[in-house]
Amino acid sequence: MNRLIEEQLIYVLTKKIFQSQDLQLYLMELSPEQFAKKCRDEALRKYQDEQQKFALQMMTMGYYKIKSLLSESGLKKVSEIDHRRELDLEFNKELSQKIWESTEEAWSAALGQLIIKISDVYGLKVGYDIRAELPNEEDDNKLDFYV
Repeated sequence: MNRLIEEQLIYVLTKKIFQSQDLQLYLMELSPEQFAKKCRDEALRKYQDEQQKFALQMMTMGYYKIKSLLSESGLKKVSEIDHRRELDLEFNKELSQKIWESTEEAWSAALGQLIIKISDVYGLKVGYDIRAELPNEEDDNKLDFYV
C-alpha cells in the first residue's frame, strides 16, 4: 500500500475514531494486529449507531418527498391510508414494517455505491485494501493493512 495512504489511514483511525488521549496511549501498547482490530471494532460500532439514526431520517425524508410529489388522487390515497394507520394499530405496524424493509433495501444499495465511490477516491482495492464483507473472528487478521 502507498505509504502516504497508510499514514493517512492511521491518522484518521487514531485521531477521528479514538479521541481520548488515554485511549491513544492504550492503543500504542497493542500489537499492530490488536490495534487494527480495535480500530475496526470501534468504527463498526460507530457506524451501527449512525446507521440507525440515518435510516430513520432517510425513511422520513422518503415519506415527505413522496407526499410532496402527490397528485390529487395520490394525496387522497395516502390520506386514506394514513387515516387507517391512525385507527388500526395492526395495519399501522404492518405498513411501517414494509416501509422499514424498503428503507433498509434502498439504504443497502445506496451504501454499497457510496463505499465503492469512496474506495475509488482512496485508491483502495476490494479484497486487498478493504474487505468485501465482514470477516469471521478467526479470519480477522488476514487482510490486516497494519501488519
